[in-house]
Amino acid sequence: MNLQLIITNLSRKRTVFHNEADFQHALSWEIRECYPDAKIRLEIKVHGANTKVYLDILVHYEERKYAIELKYKTRTLECFVEDEEFSLNNHGAQDVGRYDVLKDLQRLERMVTAGVVDQGYLVFLTNDSSYYSDPQHDKQTADKDFRIHEGSIVHGQLNWNEQTGIGTMKGREQSIILQFQYDLKWVSYSHIGDSSRGDFRYLLSTVEGVPRKREVSQSVPVQPIPIKSETEVVVSADIESNIPENWFRSFSLKGEIPLSQVDLRDKIVSYLLHVGYMTQINRELGTDKIDIWAVKGNESIAIEIRYKTSLLQTMYRGQYVHLKNQGAQDISRYDFVKDLSKVERVVLSRPNVKGYALLITNDQLYWQIPKKHNSVDAAFHVYDGNTVCGICSWKDVASSGTILGREEPIHFSGSYQLRWQPYLSLGSNKNECFQALLIEVCIKG
Repeated sequence: MNLQLIITNLSRKRTVFHNEADFQHALSWEIRECYPDAKIRLEIKVHGANTKVYLDILVHYEERKYAIELKYKTRTLECFVEDEEFSLNNHGAQDVGRYDVLKDLQRLERMVTAGVVDQGYLVFLTNDSSYYSDPQHDKQTADKDFRIHEGSIVHGQLNWNEQTGIGTMKGREQSIILQFQYDLKWVSYSHIGDSSRGDFRYLLSTVEGVPRKREVSQSVPVQPIPIKSETEVVVSADIESNIPENWFRSFSLKGEIPLSQVDLRDKIVSYLLHVGYMTQINRELGTDKIDIWAVKGNESIAIEIRYKTSLLQTMYRGQYVHLKNQGAQDISRYDFVKDLSKVERVVLSRPNVKGYALLITNDQLYWQIPKKHNSVDAAFHVYDGNTVCGICSWKDVASSGTILGREEPIHFSGSYQLRWQPYLSLGSNKNECFQALLIEVCIKG
């Protein structure tokens, strides 16, 4: 689950919130919009390590549990946004506020390390610059250990200064102990009006099952393999199939291993946002729904994504990676070919749009020439050098169980020669090599 993407989408719909509960409900709704199959619970009591805690948001998605803790601290602000009046209070007490933020982080750590959840997120949204601005001095304030401004690093045991008053520490006397290290980065959320108090920023810290250090050694030497540039182009009818453009080449050089198909989609969306695209997930275009719709200036692109894996268990960039053996390659080939036909329909109906069908896998059965050419799914083979065109359909002998829900033939106007390209290599074992098949569809001229 990509929470930064969710927050970015939310910022386009809601620039300010009445209070923390308003923020909580809006964020939960946006999670549901981005991940319709997710199970979401608010203010739920969760069994932690030898205790029970109330969690702001618990998300259960694709067999993983995500814990989210929220903070929303404000300075006085009176404003109207789309005819809705907002009157924000001055919360003050920033020293206590910082302690509470880090205490939430400690709570998330304990839940993750105890195996109660798979991942934790701390989200702190504020228009109070004293939280995110560097004080530019080394004054021994009571809460010096708890500073969370831009560029701060927090880890280990954090304590109040010995001179801290009893009233300040009341109910918060205990030290905070963080097992992992966090480099704190603030991100712009919205800006309302001309006042500095209309500048909202958020802090997003992720808690995972391994220490998040500034430099993490890899147990296996990994070098992303650059995308080939000399791939032959095949043109047919009024559309053309082309090699990957720079956006995918640059994305592939990041050398990321997605944990799932949704994770791959979210990683690509995050990258596109980073390089200046406005993005939408599951954009409806006529009768079709596209995984990613991205716009930058006059450029519009539609992307369909598939991610299929064979068994892989390894450490990569300090994190444990476990990919399942998904199998069912015949069905997956059909689905990818259907994705390509969907992209073609979108491009033919919108000549100013470029479309991409992407498949990334570490399963060699997709890109290698099959030993059996006359299999029931021969029309959907996507091995390197094959061509997809015309009408693709199952052999008559295909079982009803195999083709259930996928009975319809797939039609193409263009012709697409398939060229696989290296994506990432972890080693010499067959399941440690990831390949990418990216087909571009656009109107010629």
